[in-house]
Amino acid sequence: MQTLDLEQKKALYLHLGQHLSANKIPLFDQVWSQRNSALRLVLENIYQPLNASAILRTADALGIHWVDVIENEHPWTINRKIAKGALDWLHIQRHQAVEEVLLDLKKRGFQIVVTDFSPEAISIHDFVPEKPVALVMGTELSGISNIVKEMADVAVVIPMTGFSKSLNVSVAAGIALSHLTPRTQPLCSAFPFDEEEKYDTLIQWACHSIYWSDTLVREFMEQGKV
Repeated sequence: MQTLDLEQKKALYLHLGQHLSANKIPLFDQVWSQRNSALRLVLENIYQPLNASAILRTADALGIHWVDVIENEHPWTINRKIAKGALDWLHIQRHQAVEEVLLDLKKRGFQIVVTDFSPEAISIHDFVPEKPVALVMGTELSGISNIVKEMADVAVVIPMTGFSKSLNVSVAAGIALSHLTPRTQPLCSAFPFDEEEKYDTLIQWACHSIYWSDTLVREFMEQGKV
């Protein structure tokens, strides 16, 4: 799609909105208003499609919007039956270099939080974020990489009192995100999404909801509105 400015994106969304069912626009507004701008998810080399899909489904359900996928060692694949459409509603960016991603997030004001069993790790129940959080979940086999460990601002651990002392990565992500969601929500007003992100997202959601959206977008372009 040709690059659009903000006013053109608003016009395109209005154009698409004419073809949405009556309940869709209020639903989009409601879901967007609950998206968490102060909590972001980074997945480093998650290689099992069932885990990757389950994490995305949980992320969408808990109001996460941005997901950064690192695949410098393992390709990232999704099982759509497990994801239950979450791919359509999340903003997913794929990367090769985790260091670049984390440096960019730090510049944007995010603190890098990892789940780890290091001696420095604190219980996730004791962690109270004062800045937006980028939660990094590592590969199923060995967890986060050494680069991520070195760049992390905070390491947390999920307390376990049973005989099992490890969790499936999708379960660990679900526990961590459900714990961090209410603790980061109060930060959203100080670190809001911008209008570009909002309308990029609304257009994405509208396009996924209209099976002939490609035709509608092409019509919009041909009408000379760009």
